[in-house]
Amino acid sequence: MEQLFLTSNASKVLSDIVKHLPLKPSEYNFAFINTATETREEHTCVINDKNKMVELGFNVDEFSITGMNLAEIKEKMKDKNGVFLCGGNPLHLLDQMIKTGFDKVLLDRIEKGLVCIGSSAGSMIFGNDLDLANVLDAKSTAPDLKSNGFKILDLVIFPHWGNDDMKDLYYNGFDALYNRNSKLVFLRDNQYVYFNGDNYIINQIS
Repeated sequence: MEQLFLTSNASKVLSDIVKHLPLKPSEYNFAFINTATETREEHTCVINDKNKMVELGFNVDEFSITGMNLAEIKEKMKDKNGVFLCGGNPLHLLDQMIKTGFDKVLLDRIEKGLVCIGSSAGSMIFGNDLDLANVLDAKSTAPDLKSNGFKILDLVIFPHWGNDDMKDLYYNGFDALYNRNSKLVFLRDNQYVYFNGDNYIINQIS
């Protein structure tokens, strides 16, 4: 069964996510994919996410898929039963996933029960309209990207809603959002979307 946990800021909600997992954290080997950070200078949230994963008892193997070939990816993933997709630039992340073939490996494994946790950009790519990510990443590092997202959920996820440092970016991008027909989900850092293969709910941590 598919299990997706799509967060705005994973470190804020991971303690609640573990309540929905069929195994104990110590029984998971997570691939911690940091590819989305490669176009960013600020990595504080990613460090916090990894530290929280380790604190909760998950086994974490951090790496980037950039430059890897399909055989290397399959070898790296063969002992993993979880994937964590870090925040950063969703356009760069999706571009590298497609170029390396990681997208096909990941989606196939998710269908077979691999647990996937996304944080910020790592959540946005599972929606149905990544074009709207340009509101947050106007200077795309993936000009040849043809995909609009994996479309596993009929949603467009916008992370960090309500954060003061994101206010200007959202306000400046509202013209591009206002008349769109997509289902827009503005996630605060204490919220996450839980998708179990059939339905999704938005959980909020007090």
